[in-house]
Amino acid sequence: MSATSFTVPFDPERPDLTSDTDIQNEIFIQVFNSGDGELFNRLYLEDSVSNFSGEPLTGADRLKFFKEFLSAKPTLKAKVTHSYVAGDVALIGVEYSIDTTGPDGEPVRLEGVCTDVLRRIADGRWLMAIDRPVAATGLVAD
Repeated sequence: MSATSFTVPFDPERPDLTSDTDIQNEIFIQVFNSGDGELFNRLYLEDSVSNFSGEPLTGADRLKFFKEFLSAKPTLKAKVTHSYVAGDVALIGVEYSIDTTGPDGEPVRLEGVCTDVLRRIADGRWLMAIDRPVAATGLVAD
């Protein structure tokens, strides 16, 4: 379990992004900003695909990327632009910015839009199925 304290409480061992868009966005931001790649990966289904690295990653490759990228303690800001729920699937649109450090040690800002698909699993929790950020600026856009 992470030593980070969160303003929106959730169970780090069995996270739930919830069907409430505002709460889900806040949990996602808090966990991302914690710098804990393993905890962040728990927000995703085992077979989820994340394109955050610039290429689709799943499983162990996704976890490895999250651990490496988040170890630099980047700061995420995100605003939900739209949210649609149909049964056990949610489609979320987000505008985001991430402040981090580039390979040269200089500050970098990544900005763009993201399309997320969440799925409600059998126990009722909502987890990330597809995470597809498209950076307009920054490392991933280059």
